[in-house]
Amino acid sequence: MKKIGIVPNPQRDKNFDTARELINYLESKNVLPVMERQIAEEHGFGKYAVDGDKLYSQSDLIIVLGGDGTMLSAGIKAMVHSTLLMGINLGHLGFLTDTDRDGMFESVDKVLKGQYRVERRMMVDAQLKTADKTKNYTALNEVGVYMGGVVDSAVYVNDEYIDNFTGDGILVSTPTGSTAYNLAAGGPILKADSNMIAITPICPHMLHARSIVVGAEDIVKINIKSFTNDSLKIVIDGKQVSNMEVGQTLTVGKSNYYTNIVKTNNLGFYDVLRNKMFGKGGR
Repeated sequence: MKKIGIVPNPQRDKNFDTARELINYLESKNVLPVMERQIAEEHGFGKYAVDGDKLYSQSDLIIVLGGDGTMLSAGIKAMVHSTLLMGINLGHLGFLTDTDRDGMFESVDKVLKGQYRVERRMMVDAQLKTADKTKNYTALNEVGVYMGGVVDSAVYVNDEYIDNFTGDGILVSTPTGSTAYNLAAGGPILKADSNMIAITPICPHMLHARSIVVGAEDIVKINIKSFTNDSLKIVIDGKQVSNMEVGQTLTVGKSNYYTNIVKTNNLGFYDVLRNKMFGKGGR
């Protein structure tokens, strides 16, 4: 690898000490480090600055310095170019990251030697048609419809009516997102490399309401019947992107894009699950 992009989270790497150490280390390995122009120039890394999309289109690898949230944001930008991502956890959980700060240089060395594997993570597309336009979104974790109050929504799979769900909202989750908000909402854990989608009611006001797991090729539709709050939001990977109105339908299905995550350790999905989610190590 000749050029590696660096995406730091200013809130996690406040003085950019980790970014600076990584830049120096990459240069010592004859690798060119690059960084998005605005962040680079604001923090004294102007010589490594590149414009916007070039960070993802021209880098052989993107190293993300942060947590899962930073990885999600980078994943949406990297997907168009199928650029590899590797995460260094400076946050809390770091389920998507490869290692923590102490293991950073070891992981970089393994990547430069070709000692890594790539996890190809499924993504989903969401589409909302309004009176004057069609809005399209892509998510690595989940698509959610919620924002306080009580929401009544009808859910369909491949145009087959499933049920009306009343509660705080609905989540449509990928396997990657199954261990995020979906899990907190009582949804199932899906193996990260599986091809499935979980539909999970959020705090349903119905005793029979449970998550439904469907195939990756299935199309999920959420039609809004009513809601009690002032507004209802579409939330993509934790970020509010649009309002929804009564009568509108949000369509969610498997995306043609993937997020390609680099791993240099030998931990399997269940090892990571046990370590990160259950707080337990080996046997």
